[in-house]
Amino acid sequence: MTVFLLSLVLACCSSAAASSTRANVRGAVKHDDLALEQEKMALKLLSASSTNTSAGGHGSEDCRCIGIDEIDGNTDVTLDDRKVSYPADLGGSCKAWDAKKHPKCPGESWCKQEWCYVDPCKCKNVAALPKPSKYLPGAKYQGKPVHFSYATCGGKDSFSAEDEKKTAADIEATCAVKVDSAKWGAESCRCVGIAPQPGTTKVSIKDKKVDFPADIGSTCSAWEDGNHPECSGAQPPSWCSQAWCYVDPCSCKLATPPKTSNYAPDANYQGRPLYYSYATCGGSDSWSSGRTDACVNQKTSGECAQLTKCAWNGKECLGKELVEVCGGHNGTQFPKDDAEAYKQAHAPHKQAHKEAHEDAHKELKKLKSAGWSPKAILALALPLFGIIC
Repeated sequence: MTVFLLSLVLACCSSAAASSTRANVRGAVKHDDLALEQEKMALKLLSASSTNTSAGGHGSEDCRCIGIDEIDGNTDVTLDDRKVSYPADLGGSCKAWDAKKHPKCPGESWCKQEWCYVDPCKCKNVAALPKPSKYLPGAKYQGKPVHFSYATCGGKDSFSAEDEKKTAADIEATCAVKVDSAKWGAESCRCVGIAPQPGTTKVSIKDKKVDFPADIGSTCSAWEDGNHPECSGAQPPSWCSQAWCYVDPCSCKLATPPKTSNYAPDANYQGRPLYYSYATCGGSDSWSSGRTDACVNQKTSGECAQLTKCAWNGKECLGKELVEVCGGHNGTQFPKDDAEAYKQAHAPHKQAHKEAHEDAHKELKKLKSAGWSPKAILALALPLFGIIC
């Protein structure tokens, strides 16, 4: 039954992609390319789940890790009144962060346990409630004290004392705090970093690595002022004084879409590349003007296709995640063509979709052999409607 349902999901998506564009060849093939890539993405997620039944990665879907992951540099953590240097992306994903850094490790049961920072207001269906972190005193995420969780990473919390464990009422009180949008971004497009976070991180500027604060992009601030080499002169560019922050492209609902960042090419937030927004901070984006590598400056679909980080939505060039992952590819208009030409052009895609279905069966068998119940498999598979359709 489970296999049938997932196959039905894939089949319906393939059929929808085909039927909605049968009157035009180029549009249909383009749409099928996108549908196929989305199916591959869904199967990749499914495969990851079948080979690793622990939470791993960026936490469970009901309690995602927060903060910027995979950035170079260090952040200073306070442990028993002493400072210890941890990676700058501390808590940004599920890892045994203390194993090689904490003075008591190895030697304690919690040293090898994975954990990450989480948003207590968006954390549910986990074995234990998240707890406030003591590693970064005074640090906040979207205006609320930083919390951590072992449970979302499939780990057990033997680190916290009993009197440190929180109740649902404690979490509710924390989440009721009013958030300052001038600092943490507009309500419909919050900043996604953790601040304050002492330390430094490396930023790529013209093929050189430049030191910036470890919490760059975590709040609305003019981050380049005093840090970017071009902002030290007598007449610095206008963008030096403009506030911006990193945002989640799929949670940002402002009229001005966020843009891809090239400061940290390998960094991510919950597995997605970093995006930034001046608009959420009330700032003006003069930074992107004239930059040949900015998606928004590509005026045709051909120009847009030359940049791997970009995608054309039928009207404009945007970051690929906005178009292919967050659902921003609606409204594309396609030229007309005849049905026979479509049939010929679509043939390779039919075979590719068939292979995708076969892969789905294989991955589902892996889940079943790993001890997943049909209910658990469906809980994983059904949300993929939003990814592959």
